[in-house]
Amino acid sequence: MKFESPEHATERSLQNPEYLHPLIAEAATKAREVKKEEAIDPTVFESVYGHDAVARDLEYVRSMKAKFGSEDEAHKKYADVFEAVFYENAEMSNWLGENTHTIMTSEFDDIKNGMDVLVRLNDSPRAFPYVGMGIDVTFGRNSVEKKMTRVFGEIEKGQLGTVRYFMDPGYAQFKGELSSMPHIIVGVERRHVIELAGQWLREEKRKLGENPIQLVVLKQIMAQLKTFRDYAESLKMHDLAEIYDADISVFASVLREKRGMDISDYKDDHVIAELMRALEARK
Repeated sequence: MKFESPEHATERSLQNPEYLHPLIAEAATKAREVKKEEAIDPTVFESVYGHDAVARDLEYVRSMKAKFGSEDEAHKKYADVFEAVFYENAEMSNWLGENTHTIMTSEFDDIKNGMDVLVRLNDSPRAFPYVGMGIDVTFGRNSVEKKMTRVFGEIEKGQLGTVRYFMDPGYAQFKGELSSMPHIIVGVERRHVIELAGQWLREEKRKLGENPIQLVVLKQIMAQLKTFRDYAESLKMHDLAEIYDADISVFASVLREKRGMDISDYKDDHVIAELMRALEARK
């Protein structure tokens, strides 16, 4: 099996929305299989919502995917790979701590609600201690700003994040809609996703377990939780602020454990910069 390293992809190539690195092309196939096996299946919710309602949601997914078309194909492959690698390693490699569990959402919640992966925080005092993760690999102010505006809008409505198709048999028998869940956006540039794809395809578990992207993601999570908490407090929504505080306490200890990792390679990452800029603008 021959791989092309991230260094072989020029800056110009990586800035081209249609450029597809060979590692991503291969890893995307693996990512599709992970999603097929692990993502929540809406059809098992017919007893909850009824056959017609579920059928409408599935038609919504088909229509939106058709609307996206081929113009988004390369971007989607990068996003799918990052999503699958994050889904597996947030739990298996303890990227977010030893006591977390991940769930891959349905395509409906991915597209409609912006939730790609749910993370269960077993150390949290909350009754349903889930955090919803949206994956972003897009370099562009409009994309990041749109997603952040959505999250702040959820806070303003007092709703936080929602997934329509939720189930976690390993934790609770509840099956239905889960709401009041912190909604976090995590993202990095394509060059970092390419590196992860190579380690993932080669099954380099040690490298994945030591990859400093986990500290990058943790810093993004913590920065957002604190900003969202402060925003909720400014709106006198103290119940929402308490939810964020509970999760901050969980991630703070994990962040301390991993703070020695070298993340200097990420200092010029434009996706990270846009995420931070969007948060600072709200402060």
